[in-house]
Amino acid sequence: MTQTIGITKARQNFPELVNRVAFGNERFIVERRGKPLATLINAEEYQQIMDILSNEGINDHIHEIPVRIQYDGKQYFVSDDIIDLYGVGKTVNEAREDYWIAVQEAYADLSAHADRLAPHLEKQLEYLRQIFTDEKQTSKHNENA
Repeated sequence: MTQTIGITKARQNFPELVNRVAFGNERFIVERRGKPLATLINAEEYQQIMDILSNEGINDHIHEIPVRIQYDGKQYFVSDDIIDLYGVGKTVNEAREDYWIAVQEAYADLSAHADRLAPHLEKQLEYLRQIFTDEKQTSKHNENA
């Protein structure tokens, strides 16, 4: 069970919280003014999460593109198997943003050379066109709603 606790209370009760996390299998989200800052979990659970991220990664989507997110102990990697791009960052969000920048750059580059692409690159361009078309339609729909 995960509980939310303010940072002041967490600071005042830190030794007790550590014991509850370590021996009671409780979890705490530490907040300041309603904004989550940190999560307290036990060391074994943390290691399991890191093992999953480093070995298998987790599946996710960025703008409808299926990606895998992995962590090597220093930085996060976001990659895909469709257009073979990747992004890196110190946080998951940084890696996701870096990946999306790579996608936008690849789309611009492929579009600029559309008349002379190899067949596999033509397929990538068509895939990206669909992603960006869907993206525009979603944005337009949200503006009208």
